[in-house]
This record gives sequence, structure tokens and C-alpha cells, in this order.
Amino acid sequence: MHFRPPQRPEANPNQDDPLDEPLVDPGRSIGLRLLALVGAFSFLMLGISSLAPLLQPAPPPALPDQRNQLG
Repeated sequence: MHFRPPQRPEANPNQDDPLDEPLVDPGRSIGLRLLALVGAFSFLMLGISSLAPLLQPAPPPALPDQRNQLG
């Protein structure tokens, strides 16, 4: 993918210097913005799901089964 530098607007003959005009950034298309948003959300959910088991309390220790003991 090639980088496109910001484009300068067309010169206006009523102004003194066309270089004084601000640069016009064409921006990204809505499809690329949505794709970036979905990717960021997926990355965030993957991180949260990998940390979720660490945030749960530890299970209580297992007690030995006392029903099978003799006497």
C-alpha cells in the first residue's frame, strides 16, 4: 500500500499566496475505519478473555473422602 501525502487545495486567484492554505487530508475510507475498529475490538476482547481466569477466585481445597475409610 502506497502512502499518499496530503494534497493542497486548488489555488484561489483571490488570495495572495496559495501556500498559506491549510493542507487537505483525504482521510481513510469508511470501510478501512470500520475494519480497524473491528480489529481493535477483537484484540481487546482476546486480551480480556485471556486475563479472565486470573481474576476469578481460587477454588477451595478438596477434602478427602471420609466415607470410604474403615473404622
